[in-house]
Amino acid sequence: MPALCRKMGVPFMIVKDKARLGALVHQKTAACLCLVGVNKEDKQTLSMLQTAAKDKFNNNADLTKKWGGGMMGLKTKAKLEKRAKAVAAEEAKKAAAGRIH
Repeated sequence: MPALCRKMGVPFMIVKDKARLGALVHQKTAACLCLVGVNKEDKQTLSMLQTAAKDKFNNNADLTKKWGGGMMGLKTKAKLEKRAKAVAAEEAKKAAAGRIH
């Protein structure tokens, strides 16, 4: 969602937990929400939120650079090690078969 919001120029914010968003829409939790209409008395507050969102999230280059991290989990590391051992064993078999002939 953040990448799409950046691309389309829509201000977005990342909130600490889904319960906070849910409280805004009178639900237990909410994964994301979009504000479409606001009362006249809340327009100034909304514009302040938009400015804060753009400054803190949309225009923040640090957030775009920290995605992923490139660290593999334990299961993936084990799977890759197992695959590497199997390839090495196959290479050893081929080398041994080449010497016999």
